[in-house]
Amino acid sequence: MIGEDIIGMFASLGDLGMMLAITVIIWIDGTAFPTLPEVWMVWIFGVHPSSFAWAVALILVASLASLLGNFTLYGLVKIAKLPPWIQKKMKQYTNFLVVHDERLLLLNRIAPIVPYTGAFIATCNWNLKKCAVYIFASAIVKFSIIVLISWASFDQLKEDVAPWVSLAFVAVFMLASVIVSFVYKKRQTSKGEPERSQS
Repeated sequence: MIGEDIIGMFASLGDLGMMLAITVIIWIDGTAFPTLPEVWMVWIFGVHPSSFAWAVALILVASLASLLGNFTLYGLVKIAKLPPWIQKKMKQYTNFLVVHDERLLLLNRIAPIVPYTGAFIATCNWNLKKCAVYIFASAIVKFSIIVLISWASFDQLKEDVAPWVSLAFVAVFMLASVIVSFVYKKRQTSKGEPERSQS
């Protein structure tokens, strides 16, 4: 898996390497394709499972990496200029949802209904300050939950078992997010076809 390869690439740098690895993993996840950063958060947290400073640093670095990934894609889309028909479809999709502005970034942490959010920020011309705040704040909450689950597992279980228990909880969390996303999309679809874009 690409996450394992990235961690291996930076492993020789010690703790700094682990921080660089999670940064690259999350940056790729926000810019190009899914890398399952939640899974690698658990393993990297396990390097120092009893360190509060390590946990806080990991959450902050991961959240900043999420911000970086989104705004890298935003910049690429602004420079490359997506074809008009793709922009139209993207705007139709967001208009179709009950929440169709920057607040989608908050909802997306719970139910991933909008892929490549950086591209949507650029195409829909959302407010950049609001987007930055929503992305960073929701990332802090999400990664804090993952770290807390991991900490509880490492604190209560043997070190060789704890990562797998943490991953099981994270998998349940991710599956629940997918189910919520599916239900949300299904309900929206049942209300009718997407509205036509005004642009």
